[in-house]
Amino acid sequence: MRSPTLILAASLSVAGALPGFAMGGGGGMGGGGMGGYGGGMRGSVSADDYGTAVRLIHHEKYADAIPYLNRALRERPGSADVLNYLGYTHRMLGDYPGSLDFYQQALTRDPDHKGAREYLGELYLKMNQLANARAQLTELTRLCPSGCEEKDVLTKAIADYQLAAAAPATPAPQPVAATAASPAPAQSVPAQSAIPASGTP
Repeated sequence: MRSPTLILAASLSVAGALPGFAMGGGGGMGGGGMGGYGGGMRGSVSADDYGTAVRLIHHEKYADAIPYLNRALRERPGSADVLNYLGYTHRMLGDYPGSLDFYQQALTRDPDHKGAREYLGELYLKMNQLANARAQLTELTRLCPSGCEEKDVLTKAIADYQLAAAAPATPAPQPVAATAASPAPAQSVPAQSAIPASGTP
């Protein structure tokens, strides 16, 4: 999984430079950008909710980012980029069915959304659906004939998944059985109280 550090810096610098900022062309969380609004956020659409969500995701506060993403989605219904992030945050929280739904909505809006293709492939690996992950890689190969970061990341994720699946299982350590030659534990003999000698006054 790529770090959102680069896109966070990019989004903040762009947000500061423009009255309404547009974030890049729908990539993932790395060099392609955490994605924008696919045409940009303008005017009444709040950059604050989206930017706050990006910052929270950067700090791995996925549950905290979701309300901001929901508000951003209400302001721009059907944004593939916001839907992609909702898929990402839900996946990171372990809500795979919810994540799948958001990724599919994002791809319905923008079938060529590279970030959503990559993240959906990674979700399929979490769900042990290798064939579906490979189908997303095929789509990224179509979208990136000269290569792209999303394709490279998903390619590596699939290779790592296959490597882990092929690795022999490590047997659990067996408890050491007591041997017959082991001496029995010594029995403690209770100390006898001293008896006074006869004739003691």
